[in-house]
Parts: sequence; C-alpha cells; structure tokens
Amino acid sequence: MIQEGLVTVSFACVDHLAQLAVPARRYRERPPDLADLCLIRMSELSPRHVVITVDREDFRIYRRKKRETIPVICKPWG
Repeated sequence: MIQEGLVTVSFACVDHLAQLAVPARRYRERPPDLADLCLIRMSELSPRHVVITVDREDFRIYRRKKRETIPVICKPWG
C-alpha cells in the first residue's frame, strides 16, 4: 500500500531520537523495541488516537508523558 501511494508514513523516528530515548531508559528493565518506542511517541503527538497492538502486556505498563495511560485496542485473548 505504501508503494502504491495509498498509505504514507509521516513519522520519522530519526526526528524524535531524544524523545524515544526517554521511555527506553524508563522501561529498561523491560526493554521496549523500536516499534513500541515509536508508538509511545506517536501517542504523545496524537493523544486522541488509539494504538492498535498485539502487545497487550507491555502497553498496560507503558505510559505517555510519564503518567498517562495509552489507549489501546488489542485482540481479545481466547
């Protein structure tokens, strides 16, 4: 879809390296991968949007702006 121009990616992690480092340090005991760090940052930039993830356990712990829960949609277990 990206190649066909139907979807564009407007988030460039290189533009947010300092902000990505903050949760990377905060959650170092449960090291988030780059994709999770980007989702955390994007949720800070667009707080009205919901994150769609299969990573239910980690996103129960991750917070944006240190205290705010991140609204997520996850596939129900079972």
